[in-house]
Amino acid sequence: MTQTGESGPFVSAIVLAAGGSTRMGRPKLALPIRGAPMIRRAAQAALASRCREVIVVLGMNADIYRPLLHGLDVRLVVNPDPGEGMGSSIRTGVQAVSPDAEGVVILLGDQPFVSAEVIDRLIETAQAERRRIVASAYRGTVGPPVYFDRAFFLELLTLEGDRGARSVIETYPKEGLALPLEDTAAVDIDSSQDLQSVEE
Repeated sequence: MTQTGESGPFVSAIVLAAGGSTRMGRPKLALPIRGAPMIRRAAQAALASRCREVIVVLGMNADIYRPLLHGLDVRLVVNPDPGEGMGSSIRTGVQAVSPDAEGVVILLGDQPFVSAEVIDRLIETAQAERRRIVASAYRGTVGPPVYFDRAFFLELLTLEGDRGARSVIETYPKEGLALPLEDTAAVDIDSSQDLQSVEE
């Protein structure tokens, strides 16, 4: 799944897409956002970025989502216990990362307006500022998409329950930098109301 012709560090992208869409009541990542299924939009943004490989973590709706990624140069892995929470999906993704990876960008499948430019800005900021964690800042918090240097892979591999990447960010504040993310890019789709608002 390595993209060719790229320069710079080997960074992997992990798209988290294992959740059960309980608030939406249906497999939300299959829903079209401006002409493409949400999960496909997220994978395409990662593929268009400087990331050298893209790993998509599937789970509860794997059989529905898998065909929606047909034709894309991504590696699909399945979280065996998605009900445990986001920590288990992050573990599954990091376990699949290439041994050549110097870092990873963790993305959410339900943030359909995160672009390749946003992903690249995280990677470039990590390099320029010599930071090992670069998170996105929006609506008074920090979170994904977020870049982690390989030095934190062990931390990511020991996440449990619904402890997502934010817990690692908060544990190592001196290692990190928060990069402002435009509100439009930060939108995540959790409900029918969220979906309606972005389609208006």
